[in-house]
Amino acid sequence: MLVRDNSILFLILGIINVVLGLLLTRKLSITASKRVMEALGPRNPGLSVYKRCSVLVSQGMAVCEKKLEKGRLYAKALKKMRQAGYRGEFVPIVYLLVKYVFSGFVFIVAFLINYPDFIRPVASVVLTNSILEAVIAANKRRVNLRFQKHIYKIYKYLHNQISSGVKPTDAVRTVYEVTDDKELRGILVKLAARYELTLDIDIALEEFRSNFDTHEAETLCIALKQGIDTGDNKDLLARQEDIMFKKYFNYIQAETDSCRNRSVAAAAVYVAIVAVMIIVPLLDEVGQAVGRIFIN
Repeated sequence: MLVRDNSILFLILGIINVVLGLLLTRKLSITASKRVMEALGPRNPGLSVYKRCSVLVSQGMAVCEKKLEKGRLYAKALKKMRQAGYRGEFVPIVYLLVKYVFSGFVFIVAFLINYPDFIRPVASVVLTNSILEAVIAANKRRVNLRFQKHIYKIYKYLHNQISSGVKPTDAVRTVYEVTDDKELRGILVKLAARYELTLDIDIALEEFRSNFDTHEAETLCIALKQGIDTGDNKDLLARQEDIMFKKYFNYIQAETDSCRNRSVAAAAVYVAIVAVMIIVPLLDEVGQAVGRIFIN
């Protein structure tokens, strides 16, 4: 009855609510839009202190990268971090800051704390750089092992494609489909894309070669270049496929032996713990019994 007697009033209130809802929705969509937030940058009043600091740090990193990207030191750091699997935008800058700036800061703090001792600050700097290089070397070995584990599939795919009449250029463009490893697949996609855009196999292989520090990557680059230049690299691909499959088989066998040795070591430790838990109380009881016998 209330709605029927005041239908015009409710209609006007409904229209006003719809208009207010549209205005509020538009305001919220503009405020929460990612593009607007990116355009405002650090000027956005809704940003927290942490986000503003991160934006300023990113801008500072970008400026440092533009100034250092032509230097030999930056190029060397970029290549090292790529080979270790770090492909972030500011990874070389972070590496250089940790190795030179942070190490100097650690040296100054350690020298002020241990003054006039000079050995401990130097040891702190050496320890910091050693940990940094050890982590990078471990990741580099991990990347190389992953590449060596999947490289025989690449050779097998290329050999099958070329033997069946596919052009080497077309085989290079689709070689990324052979592997299910995301990191290696991304590198092969970049190889195919770079070759598709430039039609220069040397530039594409240089991009691919910079991601690995292993002889197998250089051999694969030679095989791909020979296939593009001559159109006939079946013999080289077949020989390398056989060699890499044997290496892969040896790798799997070594990994199996390592798992078996770890399992045996874990079982031995478990048995030793159980034996100690059983033998120690028995020895204690035997000692108590012998003491009572001699006392009696």
